[in-house]
Amino acid sequence: MAGGGTTRRAFLRAGGALGLLALAPPGRVAEALAAAPGPGQPGRFLTGRELDTLRAVTARFVPGPPDDPAPGALEARVAEAIDLLLGAFAVSPPLIHAGGPFSDRHGSPHDDFADFVALDAHAELGWRIRLEGSRGMPEREFAGPVRGLQQIYREGLAHLDERAGGDFAALPGPAQDAILSDLSDPAVQEFVGAAFSDTLDAMYGPPEYGGNRGLAGWSYTRWDGDTQPRGHTDAEVSEPGPAGPPVSAAALTAARRFHVALHGARPARSAAARSWRGLTGR
Repeated sequence: MAGGGTTRRAFLRAGGALGLLALAPPGRVAEALAAAPGPGQPGRFLTGRELDTLRAVTARFVPGPPDDPAPGALEARVAEAIDLLLGAFAVSPPLIHAGGPFSDRHGSPHDDFADFVALDAHAELGWRIRLEGSRGMPEREFAGPVRGLQQIYREGLAHLDERAGGDFAALPGPAQDAILSDLSDPAVQEFVGAAFSDTLDAMYGPPEYGGNRGLAGWSYTRWDGDTQPRGHTDAEVSEPGPAGPPVSAAALTAARRFHVALHGARPARSAAARSWRGLTGR
C-alpha cells in the first residue's frame, strides 16, 4: 500500500485468487508456449476469432500498457493459458495437473512442474465433466446435466461478438466494459463469472500453466512464487515482504467493476432466491 492506493496484492486477497495451483494447466509448457498462437491464429481449442475476443476480454479484467504501467493479461498470455486449459485433453497425459515437487527457479536442476501427471479414472471423469460438460452421458449426469467450460466459453464469446455488432475486440475499452458489466444479460454474466476467475488464475498462477509469462504477475506483486528447494530465510518468514506499487486507476476500476467483493456490493439474486428471502426474513 502506498499513499492509500490499493495494490494488486490486496486485490488478490479480496478475490481469493491465490488458490493458484488449482488452475488447470497447459500442456508440456515449453512445447505449448513455443507454439503460442498469434492474432487471428487458432489455439488448442478456441478458433482464431474466439481467441482474439478472449484476449480483449482478459485485457479489460487485468489491463496493461498503456492503461497500466505494469504488464497485464495480454503480456502475460492469459487468454492463451485459458485456451490450453479448455483443450487440456487434446494431449496425453491431459494437461490438468503440473508435476512436482520443484520448479527450476530456485536451485532444482529440472522443472518438475512442467511434467504433467496422469489422472486416475475418477479425476479424469471429474475434469471431463468440468471442461466438456455432461453431454447427455449417463455416467456424467449422476448429479444432473452440466454445462462445461468449453460450451460456456464458445457460446459466451460468440454472444459478446453479437452484442458488439460483430466484433467485440474492435470496440473501444469503455464499450467493452459496458457489455461485460451488463447485469441484465445472464449469458454475459455466466461467461464473465468463468472468465474472470480463470483470468486471475492464469495471470497470477505458476507459469507452467501457460500464463504469468515472464513472471509478470509475480513481479508486479513482488511475490517470490515457489521457492523450494531453496526455501526462505528466517527473516523472510518473520518480516513483512516489500510493498508493491499502487494499482493504477485503470486497474482499480477494472477490479471494482468485475469483482463485487472489492466494493461491498452483493451479487444479484435470482427471483427464486429473492422470494425465499422474503418468506424467511433472511
